[in-house]
Amino acid sequence: MDPVSVLTQGYLGYMSLLWAVVTTLWLGLVGYRAVIANHEDDQLFLAKGEEHLAVEQQQIVGRMTKLGKPIWTLGLVSGALMLSIIGIWVWRGLQANF
Repeated sequence: MDPVSVLTQGYLGYMSLLWAVVTTLWLGLVGYRAVIANHEDDQLFLAKGEEHLAVEQQQIVGRMTKLGKPIWTLGLVSGALMLSIIGIWVWRGLQANF
């Protein structure tokens, strides 16, 4: 059996599909955070009447903070799935050859 086809069949195929979905979600959240970060200012010098800009910056920082935990979680799950898939694939290959 072709070594690559093993990754697309059976439970390893389902794990690969799950890894692809989780990784796509993770990359989407990382991209979204990058877009939000472009709108964040490190320093904000405001005149009277521009307090709404400070509130807007606080909302941006709040959104970026909320994204931190899901990004870490999806990244860890994606990494764990990838290591599991590689480990199982190598294990099955070693068992088939020896």
